[in-house]
Amino acid sequence: MSNFMALELSNSITKPSIFFDATTFFRLNENLPTTTLLIPPISFASLKSKHRRKTRAAQSSPTTSPQASNIATAQVAEQVEVEVAEGYTMTQFCDKIIDVFMNEKPRAKEWRKLLVFREDWEKYRESFYNRCRTRADMEGDPTMKEKFTSLGRKVKKIDDEMERHSELLKEIQDNPTDVNALVARRRKDFTEEFFRHLNLLSEVYDSLEDRDAMARLGARCLSAVSAYDNTLEYVETLDTAQAKFDDILNSPSVDVACEKIKSLAKAKELDSSLVLLINSAWASAKESTTMKNEVWSTTLY
Repeated sequence: MSNFMALELSNSITKPSIFFDATTFFRLNENLPTTTLLIPPISFASLKSKHRRKTRAAQSSPTTSPQASNIATAQVAEQVEVEVAEGYTMTQFCDKIIDVFMNEKPRAKEWRKLLVFREDWEKYRESFYNRCRTRADMEGDPTMKEKFTSLGRKVKKIDDEMERHSELLKEIQDNPTDVNALVARRRKDFTEEFFRHLNLLSEVYDSLEDRDAMARLGARCLSAVSAYDNTLEYVETLDTAQAKFDDILNSPSVDVACEKIKSLAKAKELDSSLVLLINSAWASAKESTTMKNEVWSTTLY
């Protein structure tokens, strides 16, 4: 598969099977505003005097508000955070993703194209959601606070949906000869959104062979779903026809039975399945010993 962000932000694909390559991501998004994190160097002298500075700060620092404390804690945590690419920490990387989702590509359809790289997205998923919550907690503007909260919630909903699709796809790939049985067991999961997911996967694969394989798999699944639905519909039609036929047979007289048949025909409910049942019953009755005896007795009389 193509690089996560290169899929939409660059015309060239440089690496297969990478979802979040942070270096590539930032290189492809140089036009976006960046925040440079400066981590001050730590010398042996600073470590030696650490306890002394900490003691003086504890004695002279005024009591801070909980919100200021949270912000300060977040800033310190960011300073000591390990880089995921040259010059960029996980926090900065998540901030860049947030910026893309909120400003560059704000539509859910575009998010799906980026979240389709499931294996690599899992490496950054929790950090992304945590960062959305942190940004919302640190934000003083109620409007922006709601935007960060809403973004995390909306992305999570799409993320969970795509995870279900990926799980179903894996089961199909693990059991390629049991698609019909799988459809019969999990028909409700073969939704329109699932087939859109397969189509999206076929679009982001690099090689034509992989695209064709995914297209064939989707066609096989669609065929199995169609066959299952048609069979189910036919069975339901037969059950309805059988109920009507039983009602006709339970008529107290031939005249009443004929009236019921006429009524069904007038209401356009005398479908082919019911006619087939009536013809089959007549053919079986005509060959029965009882019917032959009745006909012979009538003829003699």
